[in-house]
Amino acid sequence: MKFLLIVSCSGKKNKTKKKIPAIKRYEGVYYKVINKLKRENKFPSNLDIIIISAKYGFLKPNDLIENYDLKMNKKQARKLNKSIVRDLRNYTRDKKYKEIFINLGKDYMLSIEGFEQFIPKETKIIVANGAIGKKMKQMKEWILRLG
Repeated sequence: MKFLLIVSCSGKKNKTKKKIPAIKRYEGVYYKVINKLKRENKFPSNLDIIIISAKYGFLKPNDLIENYDLKMNKKQARKLNKSIVRDLRNYTRDKKYKEIFINLGKDYMLSIEGFEQFIPKETKIIVANGAIGKKMKQMKEWILRLG
């Protein structure tokens, strides 16, 4: 059984000049949780991560990216939507995810709008809600439940 976490990039970033993996570039609270769980060997091996970036759109954790400063807004989300939905469809096509956990803000949600039509009906989609702390807690509890 496989699971997928879709998470937004973060404003807090590693300032290294050279390109580094996306999972190491972002240093916001969601990434602190993910990295802590990995260090503690509590991050399930059957959990994939997709990062939605205001600059790059669809990212896999090991995609090399440079430092940047761009915030997601409605205009940017609509601009990226078609390519992100296409990339999500291609990425999930042959994977049978039992659950997909979405941890995105309102504008980021616009960037993936429509992707659910490509997800099998038996796949459970969970969307984090509330303020950032509440979303972080929901994400952490979900990840721990998988382990």
